[in-house]
Formats: sequence, C-alpha cells, structure tokens
Amino acid sequence: MMGNYLDAGSPSCLGIMAEEYLGNWVFTQDGLVPGCVRSRDGLAEELLLEDPPPESTRSIVLPAFVNAHTHLGDAFAYPAPKGSVEEIVGPGGYKHRALASATDEEKRSGMRASLDLMWRTGTTSFIDFREEGLQGVSCLRDVTIDADIGGVVLGRPAGPSSTDDDLRALIGQCDGLAFSSISDWPLDLLEKASGMCKRFDKVFALHASESRREDIEAILRLEPDFLVHMTAASEDDIAACADKRVPIVVCPRSNKAFGLSPDIPMLLRLGVSVALGTDNAMICEPDMMSEIRAAYHLGASAGGLSEFDAVRLATYSGHKVLNPKRKITTELSTSDDLVVIDVQGEDPLLELVSSDGSAEVSAVIQNGMVRRMKVWTA
Repeated sequence: MMGNYLDAGSPSCLGIMAEEYLGNWVFTQDGLVPGCVRSRDGLAEELLLEDPPPESTRSIVLPAFVNAHTHLGDAFAYPAPKGSVEEIVGPGGYKHRALASATDEEKRSGMRASLDLMWRTGTTSFIDFREEGLQGVSCLRDVTIDADIGGVVLGRPAGPSSTDDDLRALIGQCDGLAFSSISDWPLDLLEKASGMCKRFDKVFALHASESRREDIEAILRLEPDFLVHMTAASEDDIAACADKRVPIVVCPRSNKAFGLSPDIPMLLRLGVSVALGTDNAMICEPDMMSEIRAAYHLGASAGGLSEFDAVRLATYSGHKVLNPKRKITTELSTSDDLVVIDVQGEDPLLELVSSDGSAEVSAVIQNGMVRRMKVWTA
C-alpha cells in the first residue's frame, strides 16, 4: 500500500467537513480519559477533555509519535542481510560498505520514502544519527527542508582522525554529534566532541553496550544527553544512568534482528526515562506503531509492561529525549502535533499495542490543521 494525505481545510474538502468531532479518548500523561478534538472546516478549534458527543469518531487522540532513534541514511539498502552487529552495522560492515557505494540521490530517495512512511504512521518528530560527516548531514537536510516532520539531525565525523576544525565545521551544520560506540572511537576525540557540544549548546549522544557491555563510568564521564540500546548493560549500569538522569532509547525490532533484547520493565523500574526508536531503516521501517507493539510484547515476556507505558514510550517519553529542557505536562492543545488513531473494540490501548490490532492512523493534526490520510493501491 502507498499513502498520502489531504489537508482537510483544502478546497477539495471544504463543505464536506463542517463541524466535526474526532475521538472518544485522549491519551494524557495521567492515562486515557474521555475526550475529542472539535474541528470546523478542517481546522482544529479545541481539545475537549470530557465525554464526546455521540457523533464523534471512534478514535484515540494522542501526542504525535517521536521516533527517538533513526538512521535514515541507509533506507536505500532495505532489507539488510542477516548477521551480527559487527558484521552489519559495525565499522567496515555491510552498512558502511553500502553507504560508500551508493549515490547521494539513492540515499535521498530512501530518506524521502522513510519520512513519508513516518508521517503516515503518526510520527512528526525524529532524532537521526547521520553518518558520513558533512556530506551525510547535507543529504538529510536536503530532504527535510520542506518535510512535515521535524528532525533533530546529529552528525558524525567522517573518521577517527577528524580535527577540531572538522568537528566545528560539522557541528555548525547540525543539531549535535552522535557516535556509534565508545569502543569505536578514540577517547580524546569523543571528549572533544562532547565538550564542543556543551559549549555550543548542542546534543551529544552515543550508542552504548549494544552487543557487549562497555565501561559505563567512561561513558557517563562524556556527559551524553541520552544513550541508545544498553541491551548488554548490567543493572548497576542502568542504575548509574538513572542517577545521572541520562535517558535511554531502546529499539526492540532492530535489537531482535541481532538476537538482542532490551529489558524495558527493568529500565523503568530503576527509574530511567525510556523512549522508543526504530534504528536502522535498512533493518526496520520507521513505523512507530510497529515499534510500540514490539515493545509491548517484549515487555510482557520480560516481567510486564502496561499498555499505557508502551504508548508513553513513543509519546511523552520521546519528547523528554527530544527536548530535555521542555517541561512535559498533561496539558495538550490543538497547537500541539496530535495523531488520531481509529479503533474498533472496547479497549483502545490494548488494540493499539496488539500485534493483530486494527488500530490505524486516520489523521494528523499540525499547526491546528486536520490532515487526513488518503490511501490507495499502487
């Protein structure tokens, strides 16, 4: 299936919409409550936290999803072959060979397709770890200029011998720096990169303890804004992250491809802020609905993860990673990015997190405009 959208306020839709109510429930930081969005001629006028009128659509209204960890640059290489972390995404592995041999237009085409898929599945913000130095950042910036999705683009130096001038030039073109692993880079380069990010108020992030445990003390001395994976970390390592208030982004579907598994209930129990990401687009399409379902089923097998917590990972928790200085409250309004997801049953959150659920995105609300999905077959 392919997808697109109509602006509900566009001339093709005016006269059809009139006054309309979207939703039976609103997903707040405190839980699911009765509510809906009241709109007129495709413009969202008010978010009502009260029993909706009978004509309101059978939907959940949520904050739009945040995909807190992506690598969109390798989308052109989907699907990737099977192999270990080192063989597929490690230095010199399949991913980096594919990036080196692909043209910029091939990469941009894959990124555009990923952005379109994210928007159609309810994601309006993402954080990307972009390889290939200045050229890699430029490719992603090219495709996000006119996109409906807000991207936090974190660059990575072209190589371990990058100079201070290289780092300054790179950081000047993106939102911060992100590295594959403390084990893959010279420690002095990581220290310079972290210090430079702090100096210029940019984001500094790392993959950490993905397939093997790494030195958490050395990692935390770099003062990362967040870490990704931590699947091989110990409980003491996780507790240290919680103590330093360093969020962790987990990627259940990507981890599963490598035989790895994040212990989400344990992370939450130890007090870590946990968010969800889809990781390499050559391994998993950047669909946050699928990631939520994977997280929920994984959590159920690892000691229990509530439906509410599974959805929160992709919404409120994602916003905490996206902007740690922002105070996340239960207050939502039509000026926020919202997603409207249609459901059929009596337990909407269970339906949303169920692998065989019928929940589907029917509209995204951005800048007060209701933008509906229009689906057709190719």
